[in-house]
Amino acid sequence: MLFVRRLDPYLGILLVFAAISMPCGAQDGGLPGLQARLRQTIHSGHGGKGRSVSPDAPADATGGTYHSGAMLHCENCHVMHASHDGQGYNGSAQNPSGYPHLLKAANSLELCLGCHDGHAGIPDVVAADTNGLTERSGGMFGTPGAVNANGHNLGPGATYLCLRCHFRGPGDPAPEVTCTDCHNAHGNGRARNLQWASWPEGTPPLGLFTDPSATDLEQYERANVAYGTDGTVNLREVTNICIDCHHTLSGSYYVDSDGNGIPNKHPVTETEWGATVRVRDGDARHTTDSAHWVDGTGAGFDVPRSRFLNNPATSYSAATSVSADNTVFCLSCHKVHGSENPDGLLWPEQGGTVGPNGCDQCHNKSAS
Repeated sequence: MLFVRRLDPYLGILLVFAAISMPCGAQDGGLPGLQARLRQTIHSGHGGKGRSVSPDAPADATGGTYHSGAMLHCENCHVMHASHDGQGYNGSAQNPSGYPHLLKAANSLELCLGCHDGHAGIPDVVAADTNGLTERSGGMFGTPGAVNANGHNLGPGATYLCLRCHFRGPGDPAPEVTCTDCHNAHGNGRARNLQWASWPEGTPPLGLFTDPSATDLEQYERANVAYGTDGTVNLREVTNICIDCHHTLSGSYYVDSDGNGIPNKHPVTETEWGATVRVRDGDARHTTDSAHWVDGTGAGFDVPRSRFLNNPATSYSAATSVSADNTVFCLSCHKVHGSENPDGLLWPEQGGTVGPNGCDQCHNKSAS
């Protein structure tokens, strides 16, 4: 069963994909001018203290306001006639033909990375972090256009979303994602401007929370981000957007296809499908050890505590509470962009296999 929320908005998606921050023209200070404005406003942009997740959303559900409202500057990404005052808008030779959607680069990926790759004071999403954060919550991509065994392949996303993976033939390029698959370039009031790739306008509020004391780029530190949901469409877990593409990794149809109660794939929490996977759920069968998880020491805790989802949790304080009822979700084991480890894992492989490391935090097997 192929799960796609809706296919008919794709033409609209292509238009939404059209813009995101990068070089500016002579009239607004060029790329340095845009980068300076981003540094000045990062406290309220792309997951700063902008709080408008929805009128009824929790106050500290992190919104992204740089690419929306008063902070949405058309000229950052678009140019009317492919030049300004007879000069190329980025200081280069004029391009009389311009680019699609009046963009200032050939595609939205180039626009995004003009600010979000290697520029101090702006969230850096590719390779080593220019800003020196201890650990970025979203991790990092590898080289754009290259196959990345440690996370998502990053590219311009030149084909329809589903066709990047489905109906591929010999010699077709490796599947890839582009920034505007998951982030709304014009802002949508959701956490980090996240969106369903298949139906952006249908994206529900998402429970990503930042430590109220964190400022500026500190809000992107793994240690300052927590996750919650109320289990309804009013506040879904942030990984609800993952199932647009990774739907075969969630739900009983795929996880326990023979219905015998013994998973064939590791179960994950997905409230849209009614799946809640608590650490304590395996205690009776001795597959998990929730007391060990709560204690937080010993086997598995030689790496930082795995990320977890709390349900219900509609605030940062509630989302950070450790208990046997903490639930497992995609980000418990993976970073969404990628990491230093294969498949974006939060901890290194051991001798070509996964574990023990973070696995033992819930399962506590290597010490038994």
